[in-house]
Amino acid sequence: MDIQHILLPFVAFAAFFVKAVSGFGPALVVVGIGSVILPPHTVVPLSAMLDATAGAILLFMDPVAGGRRYWGPLALVIVAGSVAGGILLSLISPELFRLVLAVTIILLAVWFTFFRARSSESDLSTGLPSRASSGDLAAVLAGGLMGGLFGISGPPVLWHFARRLAKRALRQVLIPVFLAAAIARVATYAGTGLVDQSVLLYYCLSLPGLLLGIYVGNKVFLSISEKTFSRVIGLILLAAGLRLLVLG
Repeated sequence: MDIQHILLPFVAFAAFFVKAVSGFGPALVVVGIGSVILPPHTVVPLSAMLDATAGAILLFMDPVAGGRRYWGPLALVIVAGSVAGGILLSLISPELFRLVLAVTIILLAVWFTFFRARSSESDLSTGLPSRASSGDLAAVLAGGLMGGLFGISGPPVLWHFARRLAKRALRQVLIPVFLAAAIARVATYAGTGLVDQSVLLYYCLSLPGLLLGIYVGNKVFLSISEKTFSRVIGLILLAAGLRLLVLG
């Protein structure tokens, strides 16, 4: 058995512990660490397949209270934004935008860590609206565009929803929306032939770590306060921003 076979379940555990606690962020771990032990053309589709699987499990564990009328349009819009971002990536040079995005993410990390963490839980809604507003749709469209361009779609979605939603309601938005984006990426990679036998093998090897990460992460999610939740998301965002800033 090769070293990557042994390490992958541990990488998956870390990634989907983060996913269960925050609702987003597994690609930072899977791609960031996985690319050290696997080729990029293998780890990127692997990350998307694992993210889609984890999203489906978490959605089953914690169904969205607002129903399909709320998150359905959001999911469709983020998929459309992801496709548009992918097209833009082939037409423009993303270096300047990547720098701007990195700084934006770092500022958002600071806001989560020091300002949202001070918010009273009574200031945040524990439920979702019955229908998505134009602002909700604009936020996920921006997230989709960023995801297509840079592989990171969370910042505008987090900024928009985290200002008014408590942690469970926020996760209930993030899970189905990012699940739709992950499914779109898996379909794209499968269509271009990137999902081959080696990716399927690594996917199977990663599943035990994914399942354990979701189980433990969900336990932590249910027990932490809003303040701790905000600081955890702040740390994840800071890692994402610094990765873009340093590695490009």
